[in-house]
Amino acid sequence: MTRSADRRSFIKTVIAGATAATLTRLHPALAGSSTAPAQKLSDNLWLLVSGGANVVACRDPSGVALADGGPAASSRELLKQVAAVTGSAKVHTLFNTHWHPDQTGSNQQLGSDGAKIIAHENTRLWLQYANPVPPQNTLYGPLPPKARPNDTFFYDSKQTQLGDEPVQYGYLMQAHTDGDIYVYFKKSNVLVTGGPVSAAAAGWPVIDIKSNGWIVGLIDGIRTLAGIANDQTKVIPANGPVLTKADLIDQQQMYSTISSRLQKMMRQGLGVAEVIAKNPAAEYEAKWGDAKVFTDMAFRSLWGHMAPDS
Repeated sequence: MTRSADRRSFIKTVIAGATAATLTRLHPALAGSSTAPAQKLSDNLWLLVSGGANVVACRDPSGVALADGGPAASSRELLKQVAAVTGSAKVHTLFNTHWHPDQTGSNQQLGSDGAKIIAHENTRLWLQYANPVPPQNTLYGPLPPKARPNDTFFYDSKQTQLGDEPVQYGYLMQAHTDGDIYVYFKKSNVLVTGGPVSAAAAGWPVIDIKSNGWIVGLIDGIRTLAGIANDQTKVIPANGPVLTKADLIDQQQMYSTISSRLQKMMRQGLGVAEVIAKNPAAEYEAKWGDAKVFTDMAFRSLWGHMAPDS
């Protein structure tokens, strides 16, 4: 492939992925079957976009491992694309970075086929019940037993090997849910962040309060991710184009600024409507879009930690 052709392919991936990601957040039903060209990240890794959600495929001698599985509506299409770009239709491992439907939509198909599904234990627990998915709060689940993670952990990080690709995955504590994990492909230097990280093109991230997510945990999670990454790391957010370590640091600083303002407003006794009207994220909206929904979630997320009687 020529350099210009490769550049055109990359631009198409970014545009299609960002557009689908925005549709997914605002109008999920419209983005259910959207796809984009696969972007090659290394000799054995590809980035795919399934229904607006990012999925990373890693080929090894045994087949393919996926970091996240996209939504169920586009799962069949995703798995066809995985087979086409990797040369293997056998997916033996699936990482769920958290329980939301954009990450676990391929669980039923792959779990029924015998794949190992790796996740934090809290993700497995959430998938046993019907739970509201913010911000629309439509119910998702329960998933059948074969579709739930079958290889879970609780704390710190773990290691595995996919061919010659060493992989580290670890817990991000209570970030945007209480089951967030990252997946770091060390040789390829590709870091899959899951839900705590979004790209500006895809809009503000979700803070799932009912799953014990909160803005301070989101900041801590991004700080952990920035500590893993280096200047050459390809950072794969839940939605949107590939980011860098510098982007992680910028997001950490942005959310820290917003969080400090929200905490001050809470101490002043302001209610949700008053906080939204003051718009503590005003200077970031030109890049990130309207912040009302994010501000609502972020402010409410502080209550259980800093005002438990509210």
